[in-house]
Amino acid sequence: MNRFVAIVERTAGYFIGLLAIITFAEALLRYAFNSHIPDGFVVGQTLQGIAICWGIATATYADRQITVDILHEMASNPVRRVFDVAAYTINFLFIALFGYAITFKVFDILAAGEISAELRIPIWTGYTLASLGILAAVGTAGIRWWQVVIERR
Repeated sequence: MNRFVAIVERTAGYFIGLLAIITFAEALLRYAFNSHIPDGFVVGQTLQGIAICWGIATATYADRQITVDILHEMASNPVRRVFDVAAYTINFLFIALFGYAITFKVFDILAAGEISAELRIPIWTGYTLASLGILAAVGTAGIRWWQVVIERR
């Protein structure tokens, strides 16, 4: 399991790195040379979406989401258990629904034949990579749900 999570984290990191490089290069070209990277905005926007989706996968497993723990900390252990079961179940269901929706969005964009303006890059490729990140999030959320609800970790 740790290897899977490491692969997911590394993938998110690569996309963030690519995004940083393209953003820096685009700014440098635009302000220093009055030029730009063809479809630099579209590529950057796509990389940002991919990095966010893969980041959701890592945050879901590692419990790095934003949480409010005041009630959880004040509650007794049985009540905490109820909170945990409810929270991980809702999280898993939400991410599974998100994975379902984004997967069908890929098919809609593929059928529409959307492409970028300058380089004519098919837009569905970025959505597919983002969708794979959310499907990885479904996997990590399911694993985390199993660990918390069934194995009581």
